Amino acid sequence: MAQGDAVERVRAQFTRQAEAYSELDQTRDERALRGLVALSGARATDRVLDVACGPGFLTMAFAAACATARGVDATPAFVARARRVAAERGLANVEFIEGEVDALPEPDGRYDVVSCRAAFHHFAHPDRALAEMARVARPGGTLVVADLLGSEDPAKAALHDRIERLCDPSHTRALPLSELDALVAARGLEVVRRVTGEMVYDVEEWLGHGGPDAATADEIRALLEGSIPGDAADLAVQRVDGRLRFRHRTAAFVLRRR
Repeated sequence: MAQGDAVERVRAQFTRQAEAYSELDQTRDERALRGLVALSGARATDRVLDVACGPGFLTMAFAAACATARGVDATPAFVARARRVAAERGLANVEFIEGEVDALPEPDGRYDVVSCRAAFHHFAHPDRALAEMARVARPGGTLVVADLLGSEDPAKAALHDRIERLCDPSHTRALPLSELDALVAARGLEVVRRVTGEMVYDVEEWLGHGGPDAATADEIRALLEGSIPGDAADLAVQRVDGRLRFRHRTAAFVLRRR
């Protein structure tokens, strides 16, 4: 898929779903946001760029801890919403601009910290995204990449991606951990920390972020239910008190530009 096509899918999806996505507990979880800022090692004097910032909650968390923070996103609806929320919070050291990850509208080496949360699975060319993040970080600067993971088993990964795209057509591919490791190595970045974990979802709440129609939502539920034997999508789907639940495996990388 061309990056331009991927960007247009993201814009279409999140123009339609900007408010619903912004209200998800996982999107605005302040404890998790502060934890990622702490993991980065960001300092009070740092300048931060948050790439594919969405509704800007991570950008604002960095702004609370650092000198300045700028969020960049390709979806105007997200940028407008983030600006509104930042103004409501009275944050004077944060700003939001429109821009695409393959060609960040920033000069080389400007930022001390460059972050990207929950977005690499949308990118047609994650290698280019990482290269752009490294370009705008200063030598010795920090990159933070956090996202959901795909399975190392190709068949399970394919089913996982099918389910994700049915819910959110802007999903491209969840990268397995080994592929993220390879991208980082190919870019010559130093791994300062790599933390893995998981996020657990109620399926009905999760469907709200994508907003599929009723027939597609039924298809998703059937695929998730059908994946339980053998964990065919590597999502650990189960029924708890009559409700379907599943988990995303996640990884957060803290990297240093050499």
